[in-house]
Amino acid sequence: MKTLSTFLFAALFCTALVGRASSSKDEVVPMGSDTFSITREARTAFTRDTDKLKEDATAAAQRFCESQGKQMRVLSLTGKVPRFATGYAYAKIVFKALPAGDPGLTEPLPTEAPAGGVVTTVVVQKTLTATTDDLYNALVKLDDLRKKGILSDEEFQSEKKKLLNKSN
Repeated sequence: MKTLSTFLFAALFCTALVGRASSSKDEVVPMGSDTFSITREARTAFTRDTDKLKEDATAAAQRFCESQGKQMRVLSLTGKVPRFATGYAYAKIVFKALPAGDPGLTEPLPTEAPAGGVVTTVVVQKTLTATTDDLYNALVKLDDLRKKGILSDEEFQSEKKKLLNKSN
């Protein structure tokens, strides 16, 4: 039994190290009403940078809109990092490809939470706002630095205030 568990652990570890091939092709998924989505997934389980994945997804969406001669209106930009060895980090952008001058480019976005309680980050004209998870992680990191004595209480409060103001 011990040999089997060791083998399974080694197989999982090798899979995480090697990862899987990732297509560089922009896979745009039509969702109807000029709405599309693009998902970018990490190549290995060790890649945890959702900000980079979000940038890649946004750039791919922008390229798609430009190739269609349209302008992009981002509806949501989300990212998730699952627990290690349970999946790969990913980012997903949902956007509209609209002609220049379309009223849909400037109308306000809905502010209600989507079904299923998933936190979405709304992006308007490439201005990113932090998700609740991103904000929480940043605050935890700041608190760790304070506990280790790297940041004083004053520095901690100052940085915390900056993060909270930036998220609003």
